[in-house]
Formats: sequence, structure tokens, C-alpha cells
Amino acid sequence: MRAQLAAAYANFVGSGFRIDVRDYIQQHSGIMPQSSKMYAPLDIHFSEGELVDVLDSLTAIADWFINQDDEVSRDEWVREVQRIFDQQHVKYAIDSGGSVRLRVDASFELDREAALAGLQSSRYGGVRAEFEGAYTALSATHADGKQAIRGIFEACEVTFKLMFPSARRVGAPEIGSNLMPFVEQYYASDAPAQEAAKKLVQGFTNWVASAQFYRHGQGQEEPNQPPLEVAVAILSSGAGYLRWLIHLDQAKLAAGV
Repeated sequence: MRAQLAAAYANFVGSGFRIDVRDYIQQHSGIMPQSSKMYAPLDIHFSEGELVDVLDSLTAIADWFINQDDEVSRDEWVREVQRIFDQQHVKYAIDSGGSVRLRVDASFELDREAALAGLQSSRYGGVRAEFEGAYTALSATHADGKQAIRGIFEACEVTFKLMFPSARRVGAPEIGSNLMPFVEQYYASDAPAQEAAKKLVQGFTNWVASAQFYRHGQGQEEPNQPPLEVAVAILSSGAGYLRWLIHLDQAKLAAGV
């Protein structure tokens, strides 16, 4: 991948602009790109630099094109970088603006889009901010799983407290005294759905407990990061619970209870 990116850079950026681009990367990304000589196409940077720096420089190059009022080249650069990512089967994607992010899988993206669809109301402005922050944290080139878990937990907690204003937090006692009775009543006319929903409430209670491990300090100066697969599982499960809570909240509002 590194060799292909270096070749793409050499193809897109003429030799007369490479000092400008190198300086732009340094100024706007805080990266000190390495090159074997002044006009080299950042060869050492792409071959030996830290991966996170290489990925950040791809975004900086896209920004440089915009700074030159060359949106066409920016778009072509983005397409070429994505082609390289796809060809090399790496877990990264670059969006239309040039930002590189971690690409988990299609299901992960679908969970995100489905949950976002239910957060359009101004009522859920705070929820949406926490939710988007969670996915941004986990999708960054250097993923922050702990922040992602905190974000999705906050999104669910804010929604829970919107549903039940007397609840000061979301925890097992609050779920048992607020959500469980509501679910039992809401699905009262459909016994199988009611039993399934009660199990979902139990699952949500366990999910809250699992997220708590990464919300509170662990007595360490540098917080532990969860394994990526654990962070993805907690975030994806949380997105599903959030969609359900939003539906129940809307139903509760419609019923005036």
C-alpha cells in the first residue's frame, strides 16, 4: 500500500509543488514528513513513516488541492486513494472530503445509518451529537474505543432520561423500575413480543454494565483501550438499543404517558 500511495502522490503532485505540499502537511497536520532529498516525492515518509502520519498526510494532500482551488484534482486524489485501499484490502476508507477513517465492515456502517435516521428530531439533538462522536472516535485512523463506548453510552443514557425524566441515570435499578414496566404494558397485547422485549430489557441492562467498565477511571494514568472487536461489539449493540429506545420514546410521547 505504501508504495502505491507514494506513486500516486508523485503522479498527482508535480515536482515544482512538492516543497509546498510538504510544508502544508507539516503546518496543518503537525507531521514532519521525511524525504531523501528536497524534491523527492516524500518517498521515505510513505515507506518508513508512522502509519497514522501517512494516513493523516493523505487528508492534508486533499486539503492542499482545495487550498489551490482545484476541487477536480482533490476528487481524483480521493478516488485514487480509495482504489488503493480497496486493492490492498485494508480497513481504511477516505470520504469525499479527504478524511481517512477506519472501515470496520458494511454491517457496522448500516447500524450507524439506521440509528441516525431515527435521530432527526430536534428532541434528539444531544443524543445525535453523542452518537456521531462515538462513531467518529472509533472510525478515526487511531481509533479511540474508550471514547466510542462513552459516546454511545451517553447517547443511550440521554434518551433514557428523556423517556423517564425522574431517572437520574441509566442503571439496573432505573431500567427495572422504569423501562421494564413500560415495555410490559406497551407489548401487553402480544405475549410473544412482550416476553421477547423483556429479554431485550435484560440484555440492555447487561449492555449498560459492560459499557461501565470503560466509562469510569481504572486507577491508571493512561486509560486502557478496549480491544477493537470489543469496542465494535459494544458500539454496534448500543446502536441497536438506541434505535429501540427512540421508537419507545416516540410511542410514549404519542400515548401521552
